Amino acid sequence: MESFERERTILEYLKTNNSESIENLAKICNSSSMTIRRDIKRLIELKTIEQRHGFVSLNRDISLLVPYAYRETLNKEVKKIMALKAIQLIEDGDVIILDAGTSCIEIAYILNSKKNLTVITNDLNIANIVSNYDIEVYIAGGKIENKNYCSSSIDTIKYIKKFRVSKAFIGTSGITSNFYSCANSCDKSEIKKTMINISNKCILMADDSKFNSPSIIKVKSLQDFDYIITNKIFSNDEINHIQKNGGKILNV
Repeated sequence: MESFERERTILEYLKTNNSESIENLAKICNSSSMTIRRDIKRLIELKTIEQRHGFVSLNRDISLLVPYAYRETLNKEVKKIMALKAIQLIEDGDVIILDAGTSCIEIAYILNSKKNLTVITNDLNIANIVSNYDIEVYIAGGKIENKNYCSSSIDTIKYIKKFRVSKAFIGTSGITSNFYSCANSCDKSEIKKTMINISNKCILMADDSKFNSPSIIKVKSLQDFDYIITNKIFSNDEINHIQKNGGKILNV
């Protein structure tokens, strides 16, 4: 098991268990205690978990907002494949909006394959990447979230409302068991809703780690998206439910 897989396993386990010993986490991850201690040290440095009296638990003060540096490592290869699927939906001359986050940033890396694009985003990293290409870029301003490199405020929403876009690519911090995408703050939820509302087509980017891992604020039902790009495998009943309004699941 790679280090990022162990860290993900530890975090997922601690979401449903208040605390656990390093020895038991080593058994869960099928790794040595020494290896798990290194993983724990990194997660503590990222302020994702805390350790007391030999037991570790989620840092409840920020457990709803996992640091960008950690999120960037989660399912990175899957997100790259998802981006390749997303790029197939983008046509030369499109005006698109890219939501902040590590799923959409993988789309940004390969946008130079398209011509005459216009990109709107509230993600500073995405804007920085795309500005190196022959692409017209607009960055939605407002208050910047420290360590998450994105704008997230009422000013961000007001700016986004000025546009009409061909396609909106939306990330999610989690998806409920009844298939609602979520955000980890009211501002982020409203930003995502605004992006969806100004678009002709809206596309949800959600790897399998986001499912049954809800955040605090609902955004939209998956039925309201035109496309859901994911590596999640659904049952036939789930497919029929999600695609009820004509949307389409694009599996990778």
